[in-house]
Amino acid sequence: MTMMVQVFEGAAASKKLAMHVAAKEALQVVGQPASKDENEPVSDTPVKSSPASKVLPAIASGKNPVMIINEVYPEAEFGLESESGDGITKSFSMTLRVEGQTFHGSGRNKRLAKAQAAQAALCELHGVVSFLSPGELSCV
Repeated sequence: MTMMVQVFEGAAASKKLAMHVAAKEALQVVGQPASKDENEPVSDTPVKSSPASKVLPAIASGKNPVMIINEVYPEAEFGLESESGDGITKSFSMTLRVEGQTFHGSGRNKRLAKAQAAQAALCELHGVVSFLSPGELSCV
């Protein structure tokens, strides 16, 4: 997990537990309490109610960028910006309006375009780097 150009790594018996270990380190850096037991997932109840305090626990629980945006910003609006091509060359562009800003994403289907727009918002608003698919990092 990378946050605000700081990398947090975790090692555990499973990928999910390793993510929890990394998230626990990140939570400690931002001053939020983490669970005591390494095998116990990080609590989903943040200390503060600001959107920023909800992002790390959502990432730690393994949610994708779209789920995090919908959870942290219920007022967020996704929209289809454009659609081009046909058949296997079809391409979609989606927009995301949140916090008075507009973010864009594109992909070979609406789901990928929406995920890219959500990732762009998380990157810009919270400095969170996450992968959409292998080799696709959208913010450094």
